[in-house]
Amino acid sequence: MTYLISSSQNCMEKLNQLLSGVGKTFEKTLRKSAQFGAKWIGLDLLSKNQTKAYLADYLVATHQGNSLTLPAVTNLAAPDQLIFSQTEVSTEPTRVWRYERGHKQATLLPCGVLLTDRKVLNTDYWSHDIFKGPLNCKKRHKQTTKTLIAPFSHYFDGDVFVGYYDFMFLIAAKICRIKATLSADELADTIVTYPLVNTTYEREFFELMGFRPDQIVDSRQANIQFENCLLGNHDNWAHQNAADVLGLKTQIEQKLQIKRTVRNRVYISRAGRRRIVNEAALIALLSRYDFHIIEDKPRTIAEQVAIYKNASFVLGPHGASFTNYIWCEPGTQVVELFSTKYAPNYFLYLAELMGLRYSAYCQGDISSLNMETIGDDIIVSIPELERCLIGLFAQN
Repeated sequence: MTYLISSSQNCMEKLNQLLSGVGKTFEKTLRKSAQFGAKWIGLDLLSKNQTKAYLADYLVATHQGNSLTLPAVTNLAAPDQLIFSQTEVSTEPTRVWRYERGHKQATLLPCGVLLTDRKVLNTDYWSHDIFKGPLNCKKRHKQTTKTLIAPFSHYFDGDVFVGYYDFMFLIAAKICRIKATLSADELADTIVTYPLVNTTYEREFFELMGFRPDQIVDSRQANIQFENCLLGNHDNWAHQNAADVLGLKTQIEQKLQIKRTVRNRVYISRAGRRRIVNEAALIALLSRYDFHIIEDKPRTIAEQVAIYKNASFVLGPHGASFTNYIWCEPGTQVVELFSTKYAPNYFLYLAELMGLRYSAYCQGDISSLNMETIGDDIIVSIPELERCLIGLFAQN
């Protein structure tokens, strides 16, 4: 069957009709064969490089990539055992594009991706989220603005993109990057739209950045008509561009003005997956060494900044809370607790970037990274960990 499509809107109507009329199995097949499905309805899914080439004339800001040597990290429990080998990490440049619509057909799709001239841009990781349907394009209310910020082109699905780490580095840091290219007057009339996460920390972030609630719109609910659309790229989920990290840190800290007033030892608890199995015994140990126990419950960005800013020693199981390493003062000691089968290095990267003293603990022999064990709980040897802590206290 051949589809003759005269505009981007017609493309989306056809896509909506297609997805509304097929079963889930066919919908999954379309996503797996995204290029075929897109061409079938008259769209072209651009690659990352094709997107950069298409937007080349609209580039308004670039931050160069950075390189960092991550040191070898031995297991505190077994100094002859490596948890991380020395690794060279490089990040891609980050960019801001100011896309001028002019007379071109252009619309922002419900997943937050830009469709223009029948081309679906790829500024983040992929563009097959357009096949997550049904799209219900006709049900989105229309809204107009001169300037639109489109910071993210994926859904927070609870699987790939999940929570605080993803929001802070994939969305918030990019908004800080884009915001730096706008004047105060222009920013006051700008709308931000993407598939919202709808969390307390998301709402607080926008308040800290000076956005009014009416400036934040869910792309699943509104079809925003714009003159200019500000876009940014994201290329490395595990290792963030240093300029993005420092831009986020600077803008949030300037707003909050939280200063270090004490030097606390803190333990970051986890109540869900990847919790400490024998946590009661661990807390009893840590209490003898004056650790503040930070329960796993919702906290505002301001509260999280204060906890980490005032920490001299941070201990806890691997988890999204360690995104907050960026608020720590240089020289802060951090200790990450791992299971034997899941030990990624992206918080080591953050610690090195921020000038922290990083250590890691694992009871047992560490094995290769296994994503199927991402949620495994962790057990610690209390006598062994106490010996490790005493050694770290002496060093510090």
